[in-house]
Amino acid sequence: MVPSTPAPTPRLLKAAEVEREQLARHRRELLAARESLRVELQRIEGSLDEVVERETLLDRLVGVLPATPPEAGGPAPRAAAADDDDQRAPRVLRGPEIRRAAVRLLLAQPERPEALHYRDWFALLRPAGLAVAGKDPLATFLTQLSRSPAVRKSTQPGVYELDRTAAARLRRRRDELQDELRASAATPAAGGEASALRARRTELNAELGRVEKALEEVEALFAGAGDPAPAG
Repeated sequence: MVPSTPAPTPRLLKAAEVEREQLARHRRELLAARESLRVELQRIEGSLDEVVERETLLDRLVGVLPATPPEAGGPAPRAAAADDDDQRAPRVLRGPEIRRAAVRLLLAQPERPEALHYRDWFALLRPAGLAVAGKDPLATFLTQLSRSPAVRKSTQPGVYELDRTAAARLRRRRDELQDELRASAATPAAGGEASALRARRTELNAELGRVEKALEEVEALFAGAGDPAPAG
């Protein structure tokens, strides 16, 4: 006859329960810390957007200042020749405005390219009377291009392409997040589960805000440009 497995002792059960409570408390603390950092990051991103908007406004009001002042006693800057091709200063782009302008430029090309190397893409700006702010405009341009919800990286090195499926994909993700939020609102919870559920709802709402913002950007860029996805 095979002896049965002994049942856990009350002491072991009590220790396991204490361990579970400690882990649940630690998990709540980690979730709260993560949410606090997420809120702080969103606050910083919002402040950066305000700085970009104010810098853009100043550029439009008084023009772009030179990167470094001329040395004292140095030669005066050369006057622009009367036959220069471009007599006007380019409009300086900052922040998300860079990627939106880049997508519009590519969509406006007569040959209608769907993909381009980022250096060639960057070269489209100057003929259009545009420039990128920053010490390294090309690097800034590449950073913004890679963040665009309407653009994805191609399989070829340095090549980026328009993501014609972005709107449909973002709509699906938006619907999934909304469904999960509705389900979580109808889920009863108490104690540690309630804290975890509130943290999850906050996380869902934050992601939903990002998805809706990206979807709005994609729909505005592809409006009238052959977006095959149905309207949401």
